[in-house]
Amino acid sequence: MTGISSAPAPSPYRQSLPALLGRAAGQEGSVRRPIAFLIGAGIIATLITHDFIRGSNLNELLISSSFLVVLSVGEAFVILVGSIDLGVESLMASFGMLAAWLTVFHGVPTGPALLGTMVGAVILGALVGLLVAKVHIPSFVVTLGTYWGFQGVALLTNGGSYISPSSVTPARPFGFAVLADSTLGVSNLIIVAVGVTVVAQLVITFTPLGAWLKSIGSNELAARRVGLRADALKVLVFAVSAGLAALAGIMMTAYQGSIYPTTGQGDSLEAIAAVILGGIPFTGGRGTVVGAALGALLIGIINDIIVLLGLPALYEYIFVAAVLVVAGLQARGGFLVK
Repeated sequence: MTGISSAPAPSPYRQSLPALLGRAAGQEGSVRRPIAFLIGAGIIATLITHDFIRGSNLNELLISSSFLVVLSVGEAFVILVGSIDLGVESLMASFGMLAAWLTVFHGVPTGPALLGTMVGAVILGALVGLLVAKVHIPSFVVTLGTYWGFQGVALLTNGGSYISPSSVTPARPFGFAVLADSTLGVSNLIIVAVGVTVVAQLVITFTPLGAWLKSIGSNELAARRVGLRADALKVLVFAVSAGLAALAGIMMTAYQGSIYPTTGQGDSLEAIAAVILGGIPFTGGRGTVVGAALGALLIGIINDIIVLLGLPALYEYIFVAAVLVVAGLQARGGFLVK
């Protein structure tokens, strides 16, 4: 009697390279993936130009990436629930202009000016969230409207011109310029970005809010059936995103010593790419805020290489497009086999 032969089980020592890379990088949503990408990018950058590992360059890289890190943390909250915010770059510019306009042209003290700016941004974000949650307009459409609308607001502020302390006579310095200073040799901008990331990750990891947001992203209908207030949580994440966009605008204003209506062009797509590279899929439901921050730092490395190599700034758009494709592939496991 002839037995039925079966194919031998594959040896665990003969796995394909993509499978091995996938196992090393961790499951989808794991912070190990952006860490792996970041290490790889650092090695490649060092091989391309040794100027990359200079202390002064690394310090400037962290400072220049701090704004995108803050934007990406806010974007991460929105994408965790399966939505998207395309308007963060316009909010960053317009609320940065607002803070400068209040302090320079009207002499509003720093505290009230910053408080008013942040509260205004949070209220706007909540209104956007209400349109998404209650009126059921897709977040893509609502935030695209926010993008165009507040780009116009930024251009209308001060007649489309930039605002700096010298915009009035005598010059009136920004009261929040201290953000561009250092504490114990570390830039305050880096400290703020790290602080925002740590606090956000602690909230996501150790409070019920994190589980609620991921539940909505995983299965909103099931989340509603168990009693989660999905609409209120959506309003909250858009408010958080807008507030952090305003904070990034204030940081950028302090860093540049001025603010332009076109500040941050392209940062919305970069923030989305950072979040996806960081392990949060477009559909939401899993991932970490730290991963999103590392994704922002990865994009910062790409931009830094462009500068170090003396390439035209237009190359940034090409590389960001490539990063978006890579982000989409890794989010769906396209090249890392689990």
